[in-house]
Amino acid sequence: MRSCLIQILVTVAVVFCLVWFVLPIGVSALATGALNASGFTGTDTKVEVSANPPFMLLTGRADTVHIRSTQSRMGDLHAAGVDVTLGGVELLSRTVATVTGTLDGVLITAPNGDPVTIDKVTLTGSATATTATATMTLAAAQALAVAQLKSGTGIVAKVALKGPNLVTVTAGGKSQAGRLTTSNGSLLLVPDGDTLPTVTLIAPGSGNPFRVTSVTIGLASVTLVGTIDIQNLLS
Repeated sequence: MRSCLIQILVTVAVVFCLVWFVLPIGVSALATGALNASGFTGTDTKVEVSANPPFMLLTGRADTVHIRSTQSRMGDLHAAGVDVTLGGVELLSRTVATVTGTLDGVLITAPNGDPVTIDKVTLTGSATATTATATMTLAAAQALAVAQLKSGTGIVAKVALKGPNLVTVTAGGKSQAGRLTTSNGSLLLVPDGDTLPTVTLIAPGSGNPFRVTSVTIGLASVTLVGTIDIQNLLS
């Protein structure tokens, strides 16, 4: 009787250990497959799934899914580095409650089709309207303005940016003051007066899932704050 009881206890202990330690590993492998099926591609992708208690994974629910990858793509979003944690994940339906993390070396598409590099994007908030704080160098932002001004108007000019949102456009020996602002998810260069037209620098859609809501020009960088629908990208 005692040996039988010991055997039962050992069996229960083994099953418990398998569920507690091995189940998350197995589910992580399944989550990686589901992530790839959603259209996510990347190099050296690692997915870690966790739940407390781990038995919750048997219901298809996870507290967090931690994704790390390089040279990644989610729909229209391209990033050289991804370190993102999804919270409140329904694995079977691929729905997500929250998102936190960072994206490095993000590429989006400008209205004229040119690629735009954003150094870092910090993500936080709900999955359907994740707050995204993006940082790009001052030089990159000025080059973007020059390219979009030429593409939209044919004007070849120099563009200087100064905080908090001031712009100086110099063309043909004449300077025109203006400002950077946002409207309907787009980043705009709005000249003062009517000498130059308003130029769209970044617009949502067509290779850009980022909707810009505010812009601030610093000494060496430009910070854009907006939203990204991460849930939609993963669906």
